[in-house]
Amino acid sequence: MSGVSLPERVLDRLLGPLVPLSFGAPGLRLRRRGFDELARLDGRHVVITGANSGIGLAATLAIADLGARVTMVCRDRGRAEAARDGLSAVPGRAGRLAIELCDVSRLGDVARLAARLRDPIDVVIHNAGVLPLERSDAAAGLELTWATHVAGPHLLMRLLRPRLSAASRCVLVSSGGMYLAPLVAPATVPEPYDGVRAYALTKRAQVVLAELWSEHDPNGPRVVSMHPGWVDTAAVRTSLPRFHALTRPLLRDAAGGADTLAWLAACPHEALHPGGLYFDRVRRATHLAPWRRDRPELRAALWQWCNAITAPYL
Repeated sequence: MSGVSLPERVLDRLLGPLVPLSFGAPGLRLRRRGFDELARLDGRHVVITGANSGIGLAATLAIADLGARVTMVCRDRGRAEAARDGLSAVPGRAGRLAIELCDVSRLGDVARLAARLRDPIDVVIHNAGVLPLERSDAAAGLELTWATHVAGPHLLMRLLRPRLSAASRCVLVSSGGMYLAPLVAPATVPEPYDGVRAYALTKRAQVVLAELWSEHDPNGPRVVSMHPGWVDTAAVRTSLPRFHALTRPLLRDAAGGADTLAWLAACPHEALHPGGLYFDRVRRATHLAPWRRDRPELRAALWQWCNAITAPYL
Protein backbone atom coordinates (compact mmCIF):
# COMPACT_ATOMS: atom_id res chain seq x y z
CA MET A 1 0.00 0.00 0.00
CA SER A 2 2.84 2.37 -0.79
CA GLY A 3 0.56 4.82 -2.56
CA VAL A 4 -2.08 4.98 0.18
CA SER A 5 -2.75 8.30 1.91
CA LEU A 6 -2.49 8.86 5.66
CA PRO A 7 -6.29 9.02 6.13
CA GLU A 8 -6.64 5.72 4.30
CA ARG A 9 -3.94 4.15 6.51
CA VAL A 10 -5.88 5.30 9.56
CA LEU A 11 -9.09 3.81 8.15
CA ASP A 12 -7.27 0.53 7.51
CA ARG A 13 -6.21 0.44 11.18
CA LEU A 14 -9.75 1.25 12.32
CA LEU A 15 -11.19 -1.50 10.14
CA GLY A 16 -8.92 -4.11 11.69
CA PRO A 17 -11.14 -4.96 14.71
CA LEU A 18 -14.27 -4.81 12.52
CA VAL A 19 -13.66 -8.24 11.03
CA PRO A 20 -16.70 -8.49 8.72
CA LEU A 21 -15.79 -5.18 7.08
CA SER A 22 -12.02 -5.67 7.11
CA PHE A 23 -12.03 -9.28 5.85
CA GLY A 24 -14.92 -8.68 3.48
CA ALA A 25 -15.30 -6.72 0.26
CA PRO A 26 -15.53 -3.28 1.96
CA GLY A 27 -12.01 -3.60 3.36
CA LEU A 28 -10.61 -4.56 -0.03
CA ARG A 29 -12.38 -1.65 -1.74
CA LEU A 30 -10.82 0.76 0.73
CA ARG A 31 -7.29 -0.63 0.49
CA ARG A 32 -7.35 -1.07 -3.27
CA ARG A 33 -7.10 2.70 -3.73
CA GLY A 34 -3.52 2.49 -2.51
CA PHE A 35 -2.46 -0.57 -4.49
CA ASP A 36 0.35 -0.18 -7.01
CA GLU A 37 0.23 -1.80 -10.43
CA LEU A 38 1.75 -5.27 -10.35
CA ALA A 39 5.07 -5.94 -12.06
CA ARG A 40 5.20 -8.24 -15.08
CA LEU A 41 6.15 -11.89 -14.56
CA ASP A 42 7.34 -12.68 -18.07
CA GLY A 43 9.63 -15.70 -18.09
CA ARG A 44 8.67 -16.78 -14.56
CA HIS A 45 7.28 -20.20 -13.69
CA VAL A 46 4.58 -20.37 -11.00
CA VAL A 47 3.17 -23.61 -9.56
CA ILE A 48 -0.29 -23.34 -7.98
CA THR A 49 -2.05 -26.22 -6.21
CA GLY A 50 -5.84 -26.31 -6.18
CA ALA A 51 -5.80 -24.20 -9.33
CA ASN A 52 -9.00 -25.25 -11.07
CA SER A 53 -11.56 -23.39 -8.95
CA GLY A 54 -12.14 -20.54 -6.51
CA ILE A 55 -9.16 -18.54 -5.32
CA GLY A 56 -6.70 -20.87 -7.06
CA LEU A 57 -8.34 -20.35 -10.44
CA ALA A 58 -8.52 -16.59 -9.91
CA ALA A 59 -4.83 -16.53 -8.95
CA THR A 60 -3.96 -18.58 -12.03
CA LEU A 61 -5.78 -16.07 -14.21
CA ALA A 62 -4.17 -13.01 -12.58
CA ILE A 63 -0.64 -14.46 -12.64
CA ALA A 64 -0.90 -15.76 -16.21
CA ASP A 65 -2.08 -12.33 -17.32
CA LEU A 66 1.11 -10.90 -15.83
CA GLY A 67 3.02 -13.07 -18.31
CA ALA A 68 4.02 -16.00 -16.10
CA ARG A 69 3.92 -19.63 -17.12
CA VAL A 70 1.57 -21.37 -14.66
CA THR A 71 1.47 -25.05 -13.78
CA MET A 72 -2.02 -25.80 -12.49
CA VAL A 73 -1.87 -28.65 -9.96
CA CYS A 74 -5.31 -30.25 -9.64
CA ARG A 75 -6.87 -33.48 -8.43
CA ASP A 76 -9.40 -34.07 -11.21
CA ARG A 77 -8.38 -34.13 -14.87
CA GLY A 78 -11.80 -33.19 -16.24
CA ARG A 79 -12.19 -30.15 -13.99
CA ALA A 80 -8.58 -29.14 -14.58
CA GLU A 81 -8.91 -29.30 -18.35
CA ALA A 82 -12.20 -27.40 -18.28
CA ALA A 83 -10.61 -24.65 -16.17
CA ARG A 84 -7.53 -24.45 -18.39
CA ASP A 85 -9.59 -24.41 -21.58
CA GLY A 86 -11.81 -21.68 -20.19
CA LEU A 87 -8.81 -19.48 -19.38
CA SER A 88 -7.16 -20.31 -22.69
CA ALA A 89 -10.06 -18.79 -24.63
CA VAL A 90 -8.26 -15.45 -24.30
CA PRO A 91 -5.47 -15.17 -26.91
CA GLY A 92 -1.98 -15.43 -25.44
CA ARG A 93 -2.87 -17.44 -22.34
CA ALA A 94 -2.99 -20.92 -23.86
CA GLY A 95 0.76 -21.35 -24.14
CA ARG A 96 1.29 -20.30 -20.55
CA LEU A 97 -0.96 -22.86 -18.83
CA ALA A 98 -0.04 -26.47 -18.07
CA ILE A 99 -1.77 -29.12 -15.95
CA GLU A 100 -0.29 -31.55 -13.45
CA LEU A 101 -2.54 -34.03 -11.63
CA CYS A 102 -1.94 -34.53 -7.91
CA ASP A 103 -3.97 -35.06 -4.76
CA VAL A 104 -1.90 -33.07 -2.26
CA SER A 105 -3.33 -35.09 0.64
CA ARG A 106 -1.62 -38.22 -0.74
CA LEU A 107 2.08 -37.96 -0.05
CA GLY A 108 2.97 -40.50 -2.72
CA ASP A 109 1.16 -38.32 -5.26
CA VAL A 110 3.15 -35.31 -4.05
CA ALA A 111 6.44 -37.18 -4.45
CA ARG A 112 5.55 -38.17 -8.01
CA LEU A 113 4.51 -34.59 -8.81
CA ALA A 114 7.82 -33.23 -7.56
CA ALA A 115 9.68 -35.71 -9.76
CA ARG A 116 7.80 -34.43 -12.80
CA LEU A 117 8.39 -30.74 -12.07
CA ARG A 118 11.79 -30.53 -13.72
CA ASP A 119 11.72 -26.96 -15.02
CA PRO A 120 13.05 -24.13 -12.83
CA ILE A 121 10.37 -22.80 -10.46
CA ASP A 122 10.14 -19.20 -9.26
CA VAL A 123 6.98 -19.32 -7.12
CA VAL A 124 5.08 -22.15 -5.42
CA ILE A 125 1.59 -21.35 -4.12
CA HIS A 126 0.16 -23.95 -1.74
CA ASN A 127 -3.52 -23.18 -2.24
CA ALA A 128 -5.18 -26.63 -2.25
CA GLY A 129 -7.61 -26.83 0.63
CA VAL A 130 -10.45 -28.91 2.08
CA LEU A 131 -13.22 -28.09 4.53
CA PRO A 132 -14.77 -31.51 5.27
CA LEU A 133 -18.16 -32.05 6.85
CA GLU A 134 -17.09 -35.43 8.26
CA ARG A 135 -13.76 -36.93 9.19
CA SER A 136 -11.86 -38.51 6.32
CA ASP A 137 -8.37 -39.97 6.48
CA ALA A 138 -6.03 -39.53 3.52
CA ALA A 139 -3.49 -42.28 4.14
CA ALA A 140 -2.03 -44.19 7.08
CA GLY A 141 -4.66 -42.65 9.34
CA LEU A 142 -3.58 -39.07 8.61
CA GLU A 143 -6.67 -36.84 8.86
CA LEU A 144 -7.53 -35.02 5.65
CA THR A 145 -7.00 -31.40 6.72
CA TRP A 146 -3.59 -32.16 8.25
CA ALA A 147 -2.62 -34.09 5.14
CA THR A 148 -3.79 -31.44 2.66
CA HIS A 149 -2.82 -28.24 4.46
CA VAL A 150 0.35 -29.24 6.30
CA ALA A 151 1.99 -32.55 5.38
CA GLY A 152 1.48 -32.28 1.60
CA PRO A 153 2.83 -28.74 1.26
CA HIS A 154 5.77 -29.50 3.55
CA LEU A 155 6.74 -32.54 1.50
CA LEU A 156 6.46 -30.62 -1.76
CA MET A 157 8.73 -27.88 -0.42
CA ARG A 158 11.27 -30.42 0.83
CA LEU A 159 11.35 -32.20 -2.52
CA LEU A 160 11.52 -29.01 -4.58
CA ARG A 161 14.05 -27.32 -2.30
CA PRO A 162 17.11 -28.25 -4.44
CA ARG A 163 15.50 -26.44 -7.38
CA LEU A 164 14.42 -23.35 -5.45
CA SER A 165 16.89 -20.52 -5.11
CA ALA A 166 17.01 -17.75 -2.54
CA ALA A 167 15.20 -15.62 -5.12
CA SER A 168 12.27 -18.07 -5.24
CA ARG A 169 9.26 -17.76 -3.00
CA CYS A 170 6.69 -20.15 -1.51
CA VAL A 171 3.25 -19.07 -0.28
CA LEU A 172 1.01 -20.99 2.09
CA VAL A 173 -2.63 -19.94 1.68
CA SER A 174 -4.08 -19.86 5.18
CA SER A 175 -7.42 -18.45 6.35
CA GLY A 176 -8.66 -15.69 8.61
CA GLY A 177 -10.24 -18.51 10.60
CA MET A 178 -6.80 -19.35 11.98
CA TYR A 179 -7.13 -16.31 14.27
CA LEU A 180 -9.70 -18.30 16.27
CA ALA A 181 -7.45 -21.35 16.63
CA PRO A 182 -4.35 -21.94 18.76
CA LEU A 183 -1.35 -23.92 17.67
CA VAL A 184 -1.96 -27.49 18.87
CA ALA A 185 0.03 -30.70 18.90
CA PRO A 186 0.54 -31.97 15.33
CA ALA A 187 -2.25 -34.16 13.91
CA THR A 188 -4.65 -33.13 16.70
CA VAL A 189 -8.22 -33.74 15.53
CA PRO A 190 -11.29 -32.33 17.34
CA GLU A 191 -13.43 -34.92 19.13
CA PRO A 192 -16.23 -35.15 18.29
CA TYR A 193 -15.08 -34.30 14.81
CA ASP A 194 -15.69 -30.74 13.67
CA GLY A 195 -14.45 -30.03 10.14
CA VAL A 196 -14.52 -26.26 10.58
CA ARG A 197 -12.41 -26.53 13.73
CA ALA A 198 -10.00 -28.97 12.06
CA TYR A 199 -9.69 -26.55 9.14
CA ALA A 200 -8.88 -23.62 11.46
CA LEU A 201 -6.31 -25.61 13.46
CA THR A 202 -4.43 -26.63 10.34
CA LYS A 203 -4.61 -23.11 8.92
CA ARG A 204 -2.92 -21.88 12.11
CA ALA A 205 -0.30 -24.59 11.61
CA GLN A 206 0.35 -23.29 8.07
CA VAL A 207 1.15 -19.82 9.38
CA VAL A 208 3.61 -21.28 11.88
CA LEU A 209 5.08 -23.59 9.24
CA ALA A 210 5.98 -20.59 7.07
CA GLU A 211 7.81 -19.09 10.05
CA LEU A 212 9.58 -22.37 10.78
CA TRP A 213 10.78 -22.77 7.20
CA SER A 214 12.25 -19.28 7.37
CA GLU A 215 13.99 -20.07 10.66
CA HIS A 216 15.38 -23.45 9.61
CA ASP A 217 16.32 -22.52 6.03
CA PRO A 218 17.31 -18.83 6.13
CA ASN A 219 19.27 -19.07 2.88
CA GLY A 220 16.47 -20.78 1.01
CA PRO A 221 13.43 -19.42 -0.79
CA ARG A 222 11.33 -16.72 0.84
CA VAL A 223 8.50 -18.62 2.56
CA VAL A 224 5.43 -16.62 3.63
CA SER A 225 1.76 -17.18 4.38
CA MET A 226 -1.34 -15.17 3.52
CA HIS A 227 -5.03 -15.16 4.14
CA PRO A 228 -7.49 -14.03 1.48
CA GLY A 229 -10.21 -12.58 3.68
CA TRP A 230 -13.81 -13.74 3.49
CA VAL A 231 -14.37 -15.05 -0.03
CA ASP A 232 -17.52 -16.38 -1.68
CA THR A 233 -16.26 -19.84 -2.69
CA ALA A 234 -17.95 -23.19 -3.24
CA ALA A 235 -16.38 -24.52 -0.01
CA VAL A 236 -17.92 -21.69 2.02
CA ARG A 237 -21.31 -22.15 0.37
CA THR A 238 -21.43 -25.91 0.98
CA SER A 239 -19.60 -26.29 4.31
CA LEU A 240 -20.66 -23.04 5.99
CA PRO A 241 -24.16 -22.38 4.65
CA ARG A 242 -25.32 -20.33 7.64
CA PHE A 243 -22.18 -18.19 7.61
CA HIS A 244 -22.57 -17.71 3.85
CA ALA A 245 -26.21 -16.67 4.20
CA LEU A 246 -25.40 -14.13 6.91
CA THR A 247 -22.31 -12.61 5.30
CA ARG A 248 -23.02 -12.95 1.59
CA PRO A 249 -23.41 -9.18 0.97
CA LEU A 250 -19.95 -8.63 2.48
CA LEU A 251 -18.03 -11.48 0.87
CA ARG A 252 -15.27 -10.87 -1.66
CA ASP A 253 -15.27 -12.51 -5.04
CA ALA A 254 -12.52 -14.99 -5.89
CA ALA A 255 -10.49 -12.33 -7.72
CA GLY A 256 -10.47 -10.20 -4.59
CA GLY A 257 -9.29 -13.14 -2.53
CA ALA A 258 -6.53 -13.88 -5.04
CA ASP A 259 -5.21 -10.33 -5.32
CA THR A 260 -2.61 -10.72 -2.57
CA LEU A 261 -1.44 -14.00 -4.13
CA ALA A 262 -0.70 -12.21 -7.40
CA TRP A 263 1.03 -9.44 -5.44
CA LEU A 264 3.15 -11.97 -3.50
CA ALA A 265 4.24 -13.52 -6.80
CA ALA A 266 5.11 -10.18 -8.39
CA CYS A 267 6.30 -7.83 -5.62
CA PRO A 268 10.01 -7.05 -5.12
CA HIS A 269 11.81 -9.77 -3.17
CA GLU A 270 12.92 -7.32 -0.51
CA ALA A 271 9.29 -6.40 0.19
CA LEU A 272 8.67 -9.84 1.72
CA HIS A 273 9.54 -10.53 5.32
CA PRO A 274 10.70 -14.15 5.84
CA GLY A 275 7.87 -16.10 7.44
CA GLY A 276 5.51 -13.12 7.29
CA LEU A 277 1.72 -13.34 7.15
CA TYR A 278 0.11 -11.12 4.49
CA PHE A 279 -3.40 -9.83 3.92
CA ASP A 280 -4.40 -7.25 1.34
CA ARG A 281 -0.74 -6.73 0.37
CA VAL A 282 0.39 -5.81 3.90
CA ARG A 283 2.21 -7.88 6.50
CA ARG A 284 -0.16 -8.56 9.38
CA ALA A 285 0.05 -9.80 12.96
CA THR A 286 -0.37 -13.54 13.38
CA HIS A 287 -2.53 -13.13 16.51
CA LEU A 288 -5.40 -10.74 17.21
CA ALA A 289 -4.08 -10.09 20.72
CA PRO A 290 -0.49 -8.75 20.55
CA TRP A 291 0.51 -10.54 23.74
CA ARG A 292 -0.44 -13.98 22.42
CA ARG A 293 2.37 -16.31 21.31
CA ASP A 294 2.55 -19.87 20.00
CA ARG A 295 4.10 -22.18 22.57
CA PRO A 296 7.76 -22.93 21.65
CA GLU A 297 7.43 -26.63 22.40
CA LEU A 298 4.47 -26.90 20.00
CA ARG A 299 6.38 -25.05 17.29
CA ALA A 300 9.27 -27.48 17.68
CA ALA A 301 6.87 -30.43 17.68
CA LEU A 302 5.25 -29.22 14.44
CA TRP A 303 8.60 -29.04 12.65
CA GLN A 304 9.67 -32.46 13.93
CA TRP A 305 6.34 -34.03 12.96
CA CYS A 306 6.38 -32.54 9.47
CA ASN A 307 9.87 -33.85 8.85
CA ALA A 308 9.08 -37.30 10.28
CA ILE A 309 5.81 -37.78 8.36
CA THR A 310 7.40 -36.80 5.05
CA ALA A 311 10.79 -38.52 5.51
CA PRO A 312 9.77 -41.82 3.83
CA TYR A 313 9.01 -39.97 0.58
CA LEU A 314 12.33 -38.17 0.17
